[in-house]
Amino acid sequence: MERIIRDGVCPFCRENFEKYHTKPILHETDHWVLTDNFAPYEGAKVHLLLVAKQHCTLPGELAQEAWLDLQSMLEYIRRTYEMPGATVVMRWGDTNFTAASVAHLHAQLVHGSNRKEGGEPILTALGYQPSDEPTRASPE
Repeated sequence: MERIIRDGVCPFCRENFEKYHTKPILHETDHWVLTDNFAPYEGAKVHLLLVAKQHCTLPGELAQEAWLDLQSMLEYIRRTYEMPGATVVMRWGDTNFTAASVAHLHAQLVHGSNRKEGGEPILTALGYQPSDEPTRASPE
């Protein structure tokens, strides 16, 4: 991250992606790049990174075609990896709220073991809890 900050570029923009991301591109569509996450969550069997080719930070900045393309990318992943289930976490906006390291719209797809196989849940930071307010499970 220090190098990225020093260079003053977005590491997820397509022209910079392969310079800063050391994992190979697994699949590419008109609007998305798919690769392995360089720091997979502990316990994940598969941890993929889907990065919007267009530099944007908010979901509303993407065209409808890009969202349809994401749907086809997810279907490609499901078929290719023969996944009966997975979790998708999308990071957008101010990284001070998302626990993301890059302010460029991206999603992470995580596939773990079957619950019946045992083991602990895969955990990750999804944002930050307020230090002076009680935590709520859902909005009122």
